[in-house]
Amino acid sequence: MSLYISKENIPAFVKSLSETFDIFFTNDELAYQTYSYGKSRKVNLDLIRPVTPLKSFFFVNYEKLQQKDRKKPRIILGVKSCDLKALQVLDRMFMEGVVTDPFYEQNRKDTIIVTSDCPEPGKSCFCTLVGSKPYCEEGFDVNLAPVNGGYIADVGSENGEEIINRNRALFGNLSEKVYALRDKQRQESIRKLKEINKEFSGLEGLDYQKTVREKYSFSDKWQEESKSCVQCLGCNNICPSCFCFMISEEDKDKTRYRYWDACHSTSYARVAGGMNARPKLYERFRNRYQCKFNYRKENFGVYSCTGCGRCIEVCPGKIDIRKVIGKLV
Repeated sequence: MSLYISKENIPAFVKSLSETFDIFFTNDELAYQTYSYGKSRKVNLDLIRPVTPLKSFFFVNYEKLQQKDRKKPRIILGVKSCDLKALQVLDRMFMEGVVTDPFYEQNRKDTIIVTSDCPEPGKSCFCTLVGSKPYCEEGFDVNLAPVNGGYIADVGSENGEEIINRNRALFGNLSEKVYALRDKQRQESIRKLKEINKEFSGLEGLDYQKTVREKYSFSDKWQEESKSCVQCLGCNNICPSCFCFMISEEDKDKTRYRYWDACHSTSYARVAGGMNARPKLYERFRNRYQCKFNYRKENFGVYSCTGCGRCIEVCPGKIDIRKVIGKLV
């Protein structure tokens, strides 16, 4: 089902949803904000992805490992394609293995995802270089594509259909002309991404898995590229698809907590007796690229880098993942 909603009707739509759901949206500072009628600023669905990755809602850092009931289900508005692709990687990790992670699964069940197209990609965005697009085609509950003073609302699930039907009076029907305008807008977004990444045009269509796997033993290259890495762990923590974690039991309440871990950490690969499979910085640096483009592709059939560009923005050493791969080709 596909319908049209004007931008003027978006505030009424969000207000109606907030009566049943906790609503989260991206504000002008590119941070997630809780919607509160009368207090929240106007919801802008056309911004790029926020600084905080979507995974923070589902794979929670420093999470108390005990079952809990959410007071209200929630809706996350304006999720972009790069974050949704990363969430699909996490789904395969936490929900499709031998054992399902009950905490992650509960967080997923309690959440409706409303995605939106990305009409103005940022200077660090490169989703098209890793085979993705600046808009979602599947995996969402509802997708909103900006067009002609409003949005085309594509329904992708029963939950999505339910929230649309509750507010059917706010939506209208569509014409083929509107679809054509949407497609034109999407092609313009792709053109903008090509312009942003014209320096890296050689990476389009690249077999990343083959590239990083074949260059694994090129230690001199990895050492050179890792020279400016300060092991701040920023790229690991800001990445929407990284899922490594540790579990600890704290004396204060004898409860177990899960917190994010990072493969750049010196202690990450350390085992009993003090042995470390990756004692050198360049080995840990290389492992991150192997994880994103080789190991995840081999195990899950997808790259776990979605081109969101967050790691480029957060890195104090100015390491650009696009440049590193380009030097390996």
